[in-house]
Amino acid sequence: MLENHEVVTVEESSTPIKSLPYNGQEAPKESSFCPLAAVNKWPYKFFHHVDSETISKAFFAAGKFRSRGWTLYYIHTLLNNASKPLILVPAAEVQALFDDIKKELRLLVYFPNKEQEPGFLLSFTEEGSPRPRYLGRFDLEHSLDDMEAKIPPYTDEDNGDQRTGDLSFAAFKKKMEAAIEATKQKTKHQRDRKKKERIGTKQAWCEQLKRAQCYLGVRPRIKEPGMLNPMEDPSIPPRELERAMRKYQISRGLELPDLIVSEAAPFAFEDKVVFICVDVEAYEKDNRPITEIGISTLDTNDLNGLPPGECGKAWMKKIRARHFRIKETAHLHNSEYVAGCADRFEPDFGVSEWISFKEAPQVIASCFRPPYSRPFDHVRSDSPTVINGTDAPKRRLILVGHDIKMDIDYLRKLGYDVSNLSNLIEALDTADLHRAWKHHQNPSKLGTVLMEMEMVGWNLHNAGNDAAYTLQALVGIAIASRQSSLATTQSQIAHRTRVLEREARDRAKEEADEWAAADIEGGDGGPPKPLERFGWPDKSHTSKIINSKDRRAEKIATETHAQSQSTQKIEATQLKSPVMEIKTEPWVAEEEEAGSFAQSITERLAVLEEDGEQGGGVKLPAVMEKVAVRW
Repeated sequence: MLENHEVVTVEESSTPIKSLPYNGQEAPKESSFCPLAAVNKWPYKFFHHVDSETISKAFFAAGKFRSRGWTLYYIHTLLNNASKPLILVPAAEVQALFDDIKKELRLLVYFPNKEQEPGFLLSFTEEGSPRPRYLGRFDLEHSLDDMEAKIPPYTDEDNGDQRTGDLSFAAFKKKMEAAIEATKQKTKHQRDRKKKERIGTKQAWCEQLKRAQCYLGVRPRIKEPGMLNPMEDPSIPPRELERAMRKYQISRGLELPDLIVSEAAPFAFEDKVVFICVDVEAYEKDNRPITEIGISTLDTNDLNGLPPGECGKAWMKKIRARHFRIKETAHLHNSEYVAGCADRFEPDFGVSEWISFKEAPQVIASCFRPPYSRPFDHVRSDSPTVINGTDAPKRRLILVGHDIKMDIDYLRKLGYDVSNLSNLIEALDTADLHRAWKHHQNPSKLGTVLMEMEMVGWNLHNAGNDAAYTLQALVGIAIASRQSSLATTQSQIAHRTRVLEREARDRAKEEADEWAAADIEGGDGGPPKPLERFGWPDKSHTSKIINSKDRRAEKIATETHAQSQSTQKIEATQLKSPVMEIKTEPWVAEEEEAGSFAQSITERLAVLEEDGEQGGGVKLPAVMEKVAVRW
């Protein structure tokens, strides 16, 4: 499909060059040209993938573009930042290429739209304008480097009749800038569109973080129409104007009071939601068999009047975690690509529970209903969360995960579509929340997020542990991003600057500009963003997954388990399965995990220690002592 093109023929815009001139001869005044590099990138820049690949194979790839033979001209751009002259080809030869493409591939191809790509088709008809000069023929026998080596140095003669201060000279420079722009892989319009999309993505992350803070009562929800701006209210006495202005800014989220973690949440818990975090683990060599399900819950009703504590650790103690293991896939262990630890659900969180594939949808559904994974013996008779859930009003739910889309897909494979819940407000992704907090472009692993909050995630890749730690990360990020005591230190800023300096300076500046445009001052994150249903299976498809006799994941797991049972009947001396190795030598996997974890800790300490030596005074994380004791 053609993008941003218009019907422009060479016959309308130029006079073809009939015979080859001598080297250095000026082109006729009426001739039009195209930058060689722009023509070479033309099919990849202005066509979608299918048509681009078709054109490339027929006319550009494997030396076909060069074998056509091109008449080269050059022109000195007279730009300070241009290191070498611009190589041009007659527009008539480009038109001949387009005609061949139309004839052979039956595709309508034209010159790019002049408004979108003004530097693709060039003319030099202005009085006194420098004109291209003949260079030679470019084909399979003559390389472009050899041709460029023949270009003579710039002289005053190349300047035509123009002077540096002339308006016509300014127009020529603008034309050359457009020509150089045309040789780049993306147009300015495309780059501006991509930049706008990146800003929109970053803004969505920042708004998501603000909404999470509203749900946890550490940021006020803006009420519309809200209070009047005191500056526009003449009835307010001047002596009360400052206090009224501060109250107004707080109500609009433009200025927030310092968060005192030793006191209860300063604002109301928006919608009094229940956070439910899900993590699903699958077999590493075939992600269809699901092996574990982790579900953790945090009810904001349990946080009323409770100070969050440093990094929200007091609130984290209210998280309820559950870990379900699938009976049919119990023999499948992850050890090659990830350090699986299905049998190491942290005792502080609870005890693993065994369920079957058939029971999984009902068990998962029960976690999204009252009492929301609360142990029955801990439900008070006067609690609004009753055991059977029939008399309790529907609570508003927030789904949480780290890279949540993958876990939603896994739940659907198990036969439970969380998007069907009418009381589900939205999904929060801690990977995005962390990016909004730290202003990072790329997502970080859960272990890295915990480490930045001086927390240790023990036995990660256990679904129950991951779900609990992910919910802890949500609380920690929401609190830390509001705590002045956790503001970035000067040494951390210096370290970040040193890292960015190693990267492309232009990209670092562009990213900072995007974040400035995305993280708009004030606001509360706007309304919740419900889960999108587009592209998800309908109920009939979900039902088919549950009831199908050839349910592939269960079949594979069952067959593999049967093979394992059969193998155990062989002589004990011949048993070499990974299951037996893990059972007889558990210290092997544990030492490998310890080594990997210790290495990541060591690398983190090296960075912080370097900042400390630079005078920033960064305190080494307390997690190191915990690591030493644990291992």
